[in-house]
Amino acid sequence: MKGMHKIVIKVGSSTLTQGTQTLSRRYMLGLVQQIAHLKSQGLQLVLVSSGAIATGRELLNSAKETQSSPSKQAFASIGQVKLMQTWLELFSLLDLQVGQVLLTKDDFSRSKCDLTRKTFTDLLQHIIPIVNENDTIATQETRIGDNDNLAALVANLIEADTIILLTDQEGLYTADPRFNPDAKLIPIVKYIDETIFALATGSSTSVGTGGMVTKIEAAQIASRAGIRTIIASSTFPNVLIDLVEGKQIGTLFLEESTTSKSEKILTAFMERSRNQSLNEYNFSITQGGKTE
Repeated sequence: MKGMHKIVIKVGSSTLTQGTQTLSRRYMLGLVQQIAHLKSQGLQLVLVSSGAIATGRELLNSAKETQSSPSKQAFASIGQVKLMQTWLELFSLLDLQVGQVLLTKDDFSRSKCDLTRKTFTDLLQHIIPIVNENDTIATQETRIGDNDNLAALVANLIEADTIILLTDQEGLYTADPRFNPDAKLIPIVKYIDETIFALATGSSTSVGTGGMVTKIEAAQIASRAGIRTIIASSTFPNVLIDLVEGKQIGTLFLEESTTSKSEKILTAFMERSRNQSLNEYNFSITQGGKTE
């Protein structure tokens, strides 16, 4: 693996709660310590953090599952404040400044992507941006839908070299390891096709919105932008530091040798999300009758 310099790190709700219904401050502090170490080595880091809705449920003492948009928006509004407060307090312990960036699909549109890119460029000079989808105001038309794809879009926009997706699984397996004891971890994926998507399953927790499908979607977006993606378990001690040092952990999705421009990828994502649900994903970029 080539050296990492600009990394987008995504942590999901199941990672932040460590399998419970509340934020694990202990886990979050460990993650902050790793990020601080990498920052001290001169790396530029963006943290894509889920957890607003889970935190809102915690604050309202509500474990009731609901698909009602207003309820989820209310949870997100309340929880996002507490989530950022928690990150702020933990990063402050190590004298690091953070800033909140809430995004929707509109922020990656042709008319706004240059401004979004400039914002990240400015922030990365001084702080660690903490990104989440703006679930409070997002509609069906403006939702990205999950933070795996959001991480890939951000990485594409800022020309990151690596995405690290931390999850409750060790990586991509030949079968679902929760049900098949013979499942084997796939250390490297050179090319993402239908057979790779066929290995994916849905979210394994009640607090997450993604799953392995959305992680492979994100890896495919990243690969076509020349960005490598790593899916790794959040439970490995010092997983971020070990990955940057080149240790083989989880599943590495290699970048494609021929890449597409940022604007093409963003346009293709907008078109795909306009016409398909995330779980019916068939990402392609067509140019001159040829699918790249």
